[in-house]
Amino acid sequence: MYFDACRAIFVTRNYGNPRTYTHILLAGSILALWATSPILAEESWKLTENLKGKTRRVNTELKVQGTMRVNPDGKKVRHYPMTLEGKYVAIERVLSPTTAVRDYETAETNSTANEKPLDDKLPTVKRLISVDTSGDGPILFSPQYTLTREELELISVPGNPAVLAKLLPAEPVAINQTWSPDDQALAQTLGIDAINNHEVVATLTEVDKSGVAKIALEGKVSGAIQGVATEIELKGRLNLDTRNQAITWFAASIKEDRSIGHALPGFDVTAIVRTQMEAAQPNDQLSDAKLAQLNLQANEGSEMLAFEGKEAGFRLMHDRRWHAMGETTKQTVFRMVADGELIAQANVNRLTNLKAGEQMTLEGFEAEVKKALNERLGQIIDAAEAVNSQGLRELRITAVGTANKMPITWIYYLISDDNGRRYSTVFTFETSLAEKFGQTDRSFMSGFGLMEASKPTIAASPKEEESEEPELVSAKIESVEKR
Repeated sequence: MYFDACRAIFVTRNYGNPRTYTHILLAGSILALWATSPILAEESWKLTENLKGKTRRVNTELKVQGTMRVNPDGKKVRHYPMTLEGKYVAIERVLSPTTAVRDYETAETNSTANEKPLDDKLPTVKRLISVDTSGDGPILFSPQYTLTREELELISVPGNPAVLAKLLPAEPVAINQTWSPDDQALAQTLGIDAINNHEVVATLTEVDKSGVAKIALEGKVSGAIQGVATEIELKGRLNLDTRNQAITWFAASIKEDRSIGHALPGFDVTAIVRTQMEAAQPNDQLSDAKLAQLNLQANEGSEMLAFEGKEAGFRLMHDRRWHAMGETTKQTVFRMVADGELIAQANVNRLTNLKAGEQMTLEGFEAEVKKALNERLGQIIDAAEAVNSQGLRELRITAVGTANKMPITWIYYLISDDNGRRYSTVFTFETSLAEKFGQTDRSFMSGFGLMEASKPTIAASPKEEESEEPELVSAKIESVEKR
C-alpha cells in the first residue's frame, strides 16, 4: 500500500509515460545526492584544523628583495640593497594544539647585503626544533642544544605553519563571506610582536569538489616588532583540506617598511613565502622513544641564546633581549632591548694578559673603576668576589653616578683564569631602569667562558680606557611615514 501511495506523488499530465517517469526518478536521485553532499548542500563551512597526533612534511621557499637601512652612528642613515633566498624542508609532528616538533632536513639561506654574499645553514646537531605556541607568540628552540641569534633568525620565517590555523574564522562561513583575522593571529603569521591596527580581510573564495577550501587574505597592517614601527601590505592565499582538517598550502606577498631600531636595522622589502604541507610518517628522530627523553616545553633555560666571540676568544649565553651590535678582537658590544626600549648596554673588553698565576685583587679592581669613572662617580655601592660556573675568577663592582646630568648605574666585572687571561664587562643603564634591568647581568655573566687562547689586546692608556666607557645612547627611533 505504501508504495502505491508514493507513486501518486509523481502525477503529471504525462503520467504513465515510462520515459517521463524515468526522468523524474533521475531528478529525484540527483536531488537526494545534492542534499547529502557536504560540498554542495552546505551553505556554510566550519573551517578548522585538527593536527593533534599527526605528522606532516613542510616545504617552504622564501624570497626577499629590497633595501636595508642602518645608522651605526645614530645620525646618518645608510641604505644598502639586499636579497635573500631561503629553503626549508622539515618533518613536523604535532603533539598537542600548542606543541610541535620539527626535524629539519634543510634550513638554509643565501643572501646579499650591499653586494656582499652570505650563506647560512642550520647545523646538523641543531635540526631538531621544538615549537611552543602556548604564549603570546611561537617560541622556537632546540631541546638538545642552545641556538645562536643567527640560527634563531634563520628558522623564524613568516607564515609559521604552527600558527596559520589561528587565521581561520571562529564561526562557519559561506562562499564569498569575509572576516577579520584576530590581531594576535595576524601578528604571529607575519612574525611581528603586536598589531596597532589592520585592514586585512579574509575571504572564503571557493570550496572545490575535493573539499579544499580556498581563502584569500589582503590588506594593510600597522604594527611593531621590538617596539619599532612597521607598515605591511599583505596579499596571501591559504588552502584548507576540510575533509582531513589540515592546511595544505600557504603563499603570501609581504611588503614591509620597518623603522630602524636600537638593535635592528630598518627594512623596505618585499618577501614572497610559499609553504606546502602534506601528510607524512614520523622519522626516527620524532619517535615516541626519542621525544620522551626531551623537554619540549619552552622555559627560561631553553630560550637562552649562545654567543661565541671568536674574534675576542670568549663565549656566553644570554636571554633573547640581548643583541650583539659589533665585534672586534678588542671589544664586543651588546644592547638589551625590551618592547622597543633600550634598557642597557654591555661592553665586553679583552684586556692585556697578566703572568700565569697573577690576579688583580678586589681592592685593586675597585681603584681602577674609580679611576675610570672619575668625576662621573657618585659612590660604590657593592663589591664582591666569586667563581663562576666555568671555574673562572669573577670580581663584580656596582657604582652609581651621573653622565650628561643623567643618573647612571654601572656594573663592572673582571673575569680571569690562572693563565693570566682577563676580560672586563661593563653594564651601563639609566638608574631609573634598574627594576627592568633586574639581575640580568648575573645570568649574562654566569656562563661566561674562555675559548682557545688568542693574542691579547695591547694595553690602553688611562685616557683611552676612559673613552671606551659605554655611554647609554638615547637614540631616537626613526618614524615611518604613513602611506
